[in-house]
Order: sequence, then structure tokens, then C-alpha cells
Amino acid sequence: MKVGRKIKKPEKLNLVPILDSVFIFIFFLLMSAQFVDVYEIGSSLPMMKESTEKQDKDPLNLTLEVSKENIVVKHGLKNPQTRTFASVQKEELKTYLTDLKRANPTENTMILKAEPKVPFQHLVSVIDSTQMSKESKEKLFEQIVFDNSGVNK
Repeated sequence: MKVGRKIKKPEKLNLVPILDSVFIFIFFLLMSAQFVDVYEIGSSLPMMKESTEKQDKDPLNLTLEVSKENIVVKHGLKNPQTRTFASVQKEELKTYLTDLKRANPTENTMILKAEPKVPFQHLVSVIDSTQMSKESKEKLFEQIVFDNSGVNK
């Protein structure tokens, strides 16, 4: 005796709930991501070397403290000197840095401190003014060390 069995067709999968959850997950990931502009500053990395020779001359120890309103140039360890420039005095700053470079031809490192609220373009223009002298085409301070401790007030 034959038993009558009906062959059942496989049911189609209901993908709507799975697709709904995937779209919600994608939306959640997009909303939780941080959108940050990343900028690149072209500068060479400072190199470390040990020096065994004695230095009779006071090291330059050049530090630029950049804020929105002004740029403070500090140099010297034993006898520190300070000079302040307004943010718009880029040519005067470049002239002053050129004179410092002529007085200290072996120095090529500069420490750059900036306030957190300084616009990026302002910081880049300050860095550009420390790179090359227009009249002599000599390189000024190629190695830049960024100090993230901020400007001391």
C-alpha cells in the first residue's frame, strides 16, 4: 500500500527583518563615527645624536609660542631673550629669524608651542616663515619639534 505523501516546496526565507536590522546597524555605526579633518604638516623629523664636543657658546634653544594674537620668540638657555610679534608681522618675524640663523649657522631646530584654539592656516603660515629666507634662499630652521604642552602664560 502506497502512502500518499505530498512533497512540500521549501518556504522562501523572509529577509525583511534581517535587512531592517542591518540598515539600523549601519545607521548606528555612521552616527557614532567621529568625523575629523586630518591635516598633514610637511616637516622633517628631528634626528638624535650624541655630541662629545664641548660647546662654549650658549645654545640657541629657539622656541616659538603661537597664539591667535601674537607670536613670542624665545631663545637662549643661559641668557634667555624674548621678542613678541603681532600675528600680522610675518615679514618682521622672518627677518628676525634670518638674523638669528646668521648668528647661529649650525642651529636648525626649533620648538613650536601653540595654543589649542590657533587656526590651522595661521600655524602653517608661521611654519612657512621659519623654513626659507627669500633673499638668500638659505634654509632657516628645518627641524621642528611640536610641543603639545601649550603656551605658558
